[in-house]
Amino acid sequence: MAKDIENNIFPIMYDIDMAVGDLYDLIVYDSTISEQKREKIYEKYPYSKDNEKSEFISRLICFSMERNFVKRDTKTQNLLSARKLSPIVSYYIYDGFVPKPCKYFCGRDFELQTLHSMLEDNNKIFIQGVVGIGKSEFVKKYAAEYRKEYTNILYFNYSGDLKQIIADCDFSDDNIEENEDIRFKRHNRFLRSLKEDSLIIIDNFNTASSKDSLFSIIMKYRCKIIFTTRSRFDNYMCYDLKEISDIDILVNFVEYFYKKISENTDIVKQIIEEVHRHTFSVELAARLLASGISEPEELLKKLKETKSVLKTNDKINITKDGINSKATYYDHIHTLLSMSSLSEEAKNIMRNMTLIPYEGINLRLFAQWTALKNLNTVNDLIEYGFIQADDYRNIMLYPLIQEIAIDDTKPSITNCDIMIENIRNLCLFHGTDLPYHKLLFKTAENVVNIAEHNDIERYKLFLKDIFPYMEKYFYGYGMRIIISELQNLSTDKTDKALLLDYKAAYENIFDNHKKALQYEIQAAKLCDDIVSLNPHLVSNIYGNLGTLYYTKGQSEKTKWYVELAYNILINAKLDYTNDNVIQMCNYANLSADMGEPLKAVKILKRCMKIVKEYNSEYSSDYANILWSTGYAYLQMGDKISAGSYFNKAINIYSIVWESEPELIQAKVNELQEVEQITAAIAVTAI
Repeated sequence: MAKDIENNIFPIMYDIDMAVGDLYDLIVYDSTISEQKREKIYEKYPYSKDNEKSEFISRLICFSMERNFVKRDTKTQNLLSARKLSPIVSYYIYDGFVPKPCKYFCGRDFELQTLHSMLEDNNKIFIQGVVGIGKSEFVKKYAAEYRKEYTNILYFNYSGDLKQIIADCDFSDDNIEENEDIRFKRHNRFLRSLKEDSLIIIDNFNTASSKDSLFSIIMKYRCKIIFTTRSRFDNYMCYDLKEISDIDILVNFVEYFYKKISENTDIVKQIIEEVHRHTFSVELAARLLASGISEPEELLKKLKETKSVLKTNDKINITKDGINSKATYYDHIHTLLSMSSLSEEAKNIMRNMTLIPYEGINLRLFAQWTALKNLNTVNDLIEYGFIQADDYRNIMLYPLIQEIAIDDTKPSITNCDIMIENIRNLCLFHGTDLPYHKLLFKTAENVVNIAEHNDIERYKLFLKDIFPYMEKYFYGYGMRIIISELQNLSTDKTDKALLLDYKAAYENIFDNHKKALQYEIQAAKLCDDIVSLNPHLVSNIYGNLGTLYYTKGQSEKTKWYVELAYNILINAKLDYTNDNVIQMCNYANLSADMGEPLKAVKILKRCMKIVKEYNSEYSSDYANILWSTGYAYLQMGDKISAGSYFNKAINIYSIVWESEPELIQAKVNELQEVEQITAAIAVTAI
């Protein structure tokens, strides 16, 4: 078949490479094909020779003939043949869904139609407008109203880095051990394959295009993209979202919250005009009236007394009667906040909420992080509109409220100490797999970027303990931020040695082993001076250095440094602590690789006891130790003991990786390969 394709089909094909590339995409993004099967089909891709291309196509055809045939309807077939149909993203991506618009969304019918008409002629649209005017709810409503017009709609909230957003997407074939560069390349390739029948929404893109290195790449996507932004993008197709002009629509909007509006319609209209028909200000005023905290006449009087006290350098400067609108909105919302007479507990909740990313946090998880005794105050803040809540009981701060809360509550290391300390403690359990680790990392980034660092020692401890947990998940973006912070905070030799060790770890996750080795050697030079002060750190540095020498094939140096690391733990009596399990496991695995499996088994069994005592036997760390022990027994020729440890590990993996079946399957496949190799060796020996 391959020869027939090469000799008879290729000569009449217009673009062979494009055909091969499209076929490759079909395989890569088919989540129903195992990773091992994919690799067998497209092995050695990309191809330079025609015979390699024809063999690839023939393998794919043979594989396709083995699968069940599913008939496609005529419309789908026509779209496919015209190359206008995107793959269905829900088969490949587990997140990126569009949040529902708020239940009380009203008006904007003309604006929605206008936006849709613009998208028919332009693939990229920037929706501009002042903060709080309703841009985010507007695009969510558009997605809900016109969802049948698109094969796919993806929604992302901009958090400062487009590359990180794409790398953080949860794809079906993601591997926990991939670094963010590998994930980004694969995710980006898929998103590039989306065509004009797909829409991506990037909300709160409040930055200049030149500040995001990936912007030019995103703008080359073939699919349609809507950005919501406060910034100006005059060189692109823009749509300015204004205040709702029909005051009766806003009166109906207020009535959704404040049922007594019929008795105070004239005053409510004056309140609406006083806040310049600014959507979010109108909502807060309505909620304040509904709570009974303020009567309409009193609220109107307070708003009229409001003076503009905040300056702004917002890139959109819309003025009314010579007054900057954003400054006025800030002022009005300050007034509304002050009228609610927030308690100290409410202020503390708002202060901590400023550090939560815009995507939000589960309400009960937030209560755990902040040690709240009950949720009464949070529910009050939701009722007032100061905290937003979605249908899944996730809570978040509206961006404008976040900015004002930061100004008013001034979050710091000391006044957010309970939440910051709880986050730090979570990161100390390296063997625990947290399903919300991305949320934890983004919150840590906000501690760096938003909180005042008024206790440097506590702040340094927070950074030092967060970093290894980020390394566990190959979260390079956060690792870079922490390294940058520690660069400015390192004062003594211990700090400098740790910083060099962290730089080596960062380079290592991106497979820059040469650069990582250079940093680790520099760190090792400081170890003699700090070994008595911090034997744990010195042991880590020597152990990491030994591992890096192992990647270079330098076995003598590997053995010397890894044994030195282990002996330091023994001498300092730290070999029984949970924090040093990873170091001991590395030593055991390297011992097994160097022909000392019995030594490896002894160390690994000690690690099992420690993890079971300090953490849990139902963790990936414990399963990894069992797996390594199985390999060590296999080396000694004890297949029965090896099989027992392998099976115990698989059972634990099936629990801790329940939501990631592809990882479990990879371990099962690895075990099958081990069994086949072992059987082959036995036959050869006979």
